Amino acid sequence: MAQTRAVDRLRQAVLTVLDEALLGPQGEYAWFLDRGPQSGVLPLLDSISAEMASTPPKPGRATLAAHADHLRYCLELANRALRGDQEAYTTADWTQSWTIRSVDEARWNEIKAGLRRAYEAVREVLAADDTWLDDDVTLTGMLGHLAHTGYHLGAIRQIALDARG
Repeated sequence: MAQTRAVDRLRQAVLTVLDEALLGPQGEYAWFLDRGPQSGVLPLLDSISAEMASTPPKPGRATLAAHADHLRYCLELANRALRGDQEAYTTADWTQSWTIRSVDEARWNEIKAGLRRAYEAVREVLAADDTWLDDDVTLTGMLGHLAHTGYHLGAIRQIALDARG
C-alpha cells in the first residue's frame, strides 16, 4: 500500500512539474516558475511572432524557432521511449532538431502545435502507465527531460526579452 502511494505521488509530482514547464503553474502552487500569463513554454511561444522566432539572438546562434522545435523533437523521442521503443534515443538525430533558422507564420504555428501534441502524448503515457517508474533509465530520463525543458524555457525567455528590447 505504501509503495503504491509513493508511486502515485511520484507520478503526480512529475506530471505537475511537466505541466508547469509547458503550460505554467496550474494549481495552488508554483513550483519553479513565477505565475503569469506567459510563464510556461507554450503560452510564451504563443506570444512570439514568426518574425521574432526567426531572429537569432546573435549571428550564428539558435533562434526561438529552433529551441521550440528542439523541445518538440525531444518530447517526441521521450514519447517513443515511454511507449517501449528501445531505439528511440539510439537512432536519434539531434542535429535534425536544430536546423530551423527562419519560419513563416504557418510553419511557426506547425512547430507550436507539434510541441503541444508531443507534450500531450508524453503526459498521456505518464498518467496512464506506471512502467516508466519501474526502470531506472526511463525514470531518470524523464526527470532529465524536466530539467532540459526548464533550461530551454530560460533560454527562450532570455532570447525573447532581448528581441523585444
